[in-house]
Amino acid sequence: MLMPRARNLLTPVFLALVASAAAAGAAELPRVDVQGASGMCKAATAAFAAGTRYRPLGLANESEGQIFVTCNWQGDDHQDSVRGSKRLYVAITNNGTTAKDYTCTLVNGHQTGVSIYAVYVPKTVSIAPGAGAELTWVPSEVSNAKPSGIDRPSLSCILPPSSTIQYTGREYNEDVGA
Repeated sequence: MLMPRARNLLTPVFLALVASAAAAGAAELPRVDVQGASGMCKAATAAFAAGTRYRPLGLANESEGQIFVTCNWQGDDHQDSVRGSKRLYVAITNNGTTAKDYTCTLVNGHQTGVSIYAVYVPKTVSIAPGAGAELTWVPSEVSNAKPSGIDRPSLSCILPPSSTIQYTGREYNEDVGA
């Protein structure tokens, strides 16, 4: 335990260190958030939910027809934020016996009342039976991305039968001070 006199001497030293760290500027660290699809994605309607199975390792379409799935990432739309996404991705597996096309559309923006302020960026990948693939989006592909990155991302995917969305990922920078 510090004696009162020693504690009083350390206080100015501590304050000087804090002040010099703040003057040095903010530091950013790259971060990656990966989340299982069953935790952040859901069937777009009750009708699509009937054939959807929420498993620990993914959201699976166990119906005979295609379903629409919606996923949402956490965003940050503050004007001076550095937390916009630098890369977004979704991993999909074809559990079927034939190759299938998978289309997901990144939606970046928001809706206020009847006004929609959003950009839609669709991507399609063909996946062989028993294989998986990732669809990826970066800020240069999204016309309304901010300098910090993609700020209000959501996703809509068409999931054919015998398919699973395994997980989603988001890469961004976080301001951690100096």
